[in-house]
Amino acid sequence: MDKILIIGACGQLGTELTLKLRELKGKENVIASDLRMHPVELIADGLYEQLDIMDRDRFQYLLEMYDIKEVYHLAAVLSAKGEQNPEFAWKLNMDSLLTVLEAGKKRLKKVYWPSSIAVFGPDTPKENTPQNTVMSPNTVYGISKLAGERWCEYYHGKYGVDVRSLRYPGLIGYKALPGGGTTDYAVDIFHKAIAGENYECFLTEDTPLPMMYMDDAVKAVSYTHLTLPTTPYV
Repeated sequence: MDKILIIGACGQLGTELTLKLRELKGKENVIASDLRMHPVELIADGLYEQLDIMDRDRFQYLLEMYDIKEVYHLAAVLSAKGEQNPEFAWKLNMDSLLTVLEAGKKRLKKVYWPSSIAVFGPDTPKENTPQNTVMSPNTVYGISKLAGERWCEYYHGKYGVDVRSLRYPGLIGYKALPGGGTTDYAVDIFHKAIAGENYECFLTEDTPLPMMYMDDAVKAVSYTHLTLPTTPYV
């Protein structure tokens, strides 16, 4: 069984995806990693490594130590936090992806990297949005995701890297704390309510935003990365 490394395993998507992949592949074959020294409680029962994906030497060390063949790269500065420090968000989101894609060129069988509907913008058709359409992102997160899609296509076309991606809307889950995305208010507001605290939402009451239940998001990853034929695509 090929060994899998999950980067950003302590985030909202990472926590639940780690649990799912361990269920499908076995705990001994899924190595969770994140910035923090210790894993979140839900994924503590399994292999875990501290990893700053900006540390390329540490990343290469883990690839070699565990003989990693598949990487799920989930680490990123999300939309709301990205606007607070655009330069850092761009650097982390882009440099980390290129580090993983380079590993894909040299040793990995598969790479999964989630994209986002943030690649779209105010000029994008809002009904039945086509796969290929006008893209005019107006956040650094959206810009980095759009650039990342092009990098994935480039590495597939030029080097044959099997890299797969889905454009997610806002994800709604309850097992991990919000991570700074625009739609995280929909989760954070309940955490604040349970704690007896007030929550001030930065959106107007009539602002519609598309959401997806976390279980469906995890199923989509599983289908995209594990079930479909191995023909590379983005």
